[in-house]
Amino acid sequence: MTILRTAVEVAAFLATPLGREVEGILAPHLERLAEFELEDIAAIAVDETPQALGLDPDAYEYRTEHHGWTEGVFIISDDGFGWIVLTRT
Repeated sequence: MTILRTAVEVAAFLATPLGREVEGILAPHLERLAEFELEDIAAIAVDETPQALGLDPDAYEYRTEHHGWTEGVFIISDDGFGWIVLTRT
């Protein structure tokens, strides 16, 4: 499991083999969140299940399948903070 909470962590992660594997999935999220401090608006979990993070797997705002991965977005607070969760399929 990899948890990313800051832009520095994301940049370092994207330089790894796993990061390069999921970069295409994360890129649209990173573009949308670029104007914010990542730690203020979202956290990213790669190779993890929503349940392991204490999230209801059926309470997603957005979910889609990619080759080898399921992408889910979970909003967990009224201020809009959420998790981007990538789970291997």
